[in-house]
Amino acid sequence: MRRDHRPYWMHKAWEGFENAWARHFLAPHFDAIGVDPKFVLPWHVEVFGPNITAGERIHVVATAADPVRLTVWAPQTQAGRITLGSHVFLAPGTKLLAAGSIELGDDCLIANRVTISDCDWHSIHDRVDPQPDWKPVKLERNVWIGDGAYVGKGVTIGEHSVVGARSVVVKDVEPYTIVAGNPAKVIRRIDPDEPMRARSDMFADPAGMDRFFDTAYRQSLKGNSTLGWLRSRLFPRRGD
Repeated sequence: MRRDHRPYWMHKAWEGFENAWARHFLAPHFDAIGVDPKFVLPWHVEVFGPNITAGERIHVVATAADPVRLTVWAPQTQAGRITLGSHVFLAPGTKLLAAGSIELGDDCLIANRVTISDCDWHSIHDRVDPQPDWKPVKLERNVWIGDGAYVGKGVTIGEHSVVGARSVVVKDVEPYTIVAGNPAKVIRRIDPDEPMRARSDMFADPAGMDRFFDTAYRQSLKGNSTLGWLRSRLFPRRGD
């Protein structure tokens, strides 16, 4: 489809259904979750294990091909944890795998098919150890991880830093730094004196933001009808 053929009422009904599904089936799997979470296709979000928490207004987008997985390894003697700050965004295919601790600060942006793991899961000489060694992973505020990147155990990424697509990060990254490659290396520094906007800035006026998006949807879906949507689904034409 080249455009969304749904009438406005259908968009609102679908959004309400997703929100209700997430509240009923998904939210109980979090130990704590802040206000106004947004899950797109929440039935493709997998939350497994204890000690998984999220702050306010997290936004998670999943698809059937690229589900989002938050997994904590919890043997009898020790359980890991995943902590997501406020205004965090997780794109389709995100995988967070914690044997000990993974922490994402406020405003972090995680792009498609990113994997973050605090453990190698098997040692060189003992590949059946139920409690493999782990080292905590921490992303400070407003870190942006590009498509397909991997962040390994023991890594801390400083605030406002960027990790390039397909990068493999195995060492700490200083704040205000762009890294890329395998293994990731410094590409350049970000000027800390330049103004920096983050996702939290979008929510400074939540009511105003809701009005903005509602108006945008009304305009983009203006003129659509239920019969027109049915026709596009059952009898698609070139140009639909």
